[in-house]
Amino acid sequence: MENQQQDRRDARRYQLKEALNLKIVFSSENPNLLGKTLAGSTLDVSASGLRIELNQAIKIDSVLDVWVTLKDNNKKYFLTGNVRWCNAADDGSLFHIGVVLRQRSDTVTDLDSWRASFKGM
Repeated sequence: MENQQQDRRDARRYQLKEALNLKIVFSSENPNLLGKTLAGSTLDVSASGLRIELNQAIKIDSVLDVWVTLKDNNKKYFLTGNVRWCNAADDGSLFHIGVVLRQRSDTVTDLDSWRASFKGM
């Protein structure tokens, strides 16, 4: 299944483990998570998405606000994305979550500067 996901990617992924905080903005399937802030880390990143690791599952189509700091340029990015998939990690205690990044109409994000940071890589 992961190979199928890789085949559909439109941007090159970079292995990068960075701490992140995320806030659940919308989760119709899991309303008890609405407004909660969770800590996790990135596993890989691209101009269009993130693969993150958390200690709990997040329902597909949940909207996440994510704060990511990249050590290379010491810049903090505020991003919004939709959960596309969520799988238990091999040990069963953590979850790997695929997030596709997008703009929001109701707030300003750092998506344009995030994407620009990947140009020339």
